[in-house]
Amino acid sequence: MRKFTKIPLAGVIVAVLFAGLVYLFAWSSIFSVSSIAISGAPTPDTQSTILKIADLSPGQKLARVEPRAIAHRISHLTWIKNVEISRNWINGKVAIAITPRTPTAYFNGATIDASGTIFTLPGFSGGDLPRVSASTPQLGLSAITLFQGLPRDFKSQVISLSAHNDSNFAMQVTLNGREIRVLWGKNEKSELKIEVIQALTALEENKNIRRIDVSAPHAPIVK
Repeated sequence: MRKFTKIPLAGVIVAVLFAGLVYLFAWSSIFSVSSIAISGAPTPDTQSTILKIADLSPGQKLARVEPRAIAHRISHLTWIKNVEISRNWINGKVAIAITPRTPTAYFNGATIDASGTIFTLPGFSGGDLPRVSASTPQLGLSAITLFQGLPRDFKSQVISLSAHNDSNFAMQVTLNGREIRVLWGKNEKSELKIEVIQALTALEENKNIRRIDVSAPHAPIVK
């Protein structure tokens, strides 16, 4: 006669509890996403982009929400510096915390931050940022450094900057209602160069000039 092995009662209880927990977390509606909160998204367009990539919706099972996988997908967006995702098992809230890159200038049609990373920020329109053109991000950062060191009143008149190399900067500025190209040269003697520019544009005989070369501020050239 075949003998049946008795299963200990404790083992049965553990198995039942385990099955119950699996059902509770994976299938029951108790532990499900109640809301998705996004913080740090700088524009409405960026928030919409994050929601689309995260692919989360209320009612989704919390156990099936994979923070690492979602963070990995979101981190591929070039304008994101860091992303953290957390689940709250008590209230069902999924929090997505974004640290965006901060644009310091428009660089060759895109935006660039202080680290030299080039990115496109959806929905961003920073009218106060300088427009920089250069052959490399490093030269672009050098042009931004020049711009940031200018006095505020003169800085507000700068339309764009270009950098051919570290010793050859140029900028397009609006002075007295006229758009003038300024050949700046090296990033040095900014106060003196601005004084020379203002003095030259104030002269009646220079009312039609379109270019000023102050790369050698003690011997400026107008054209």
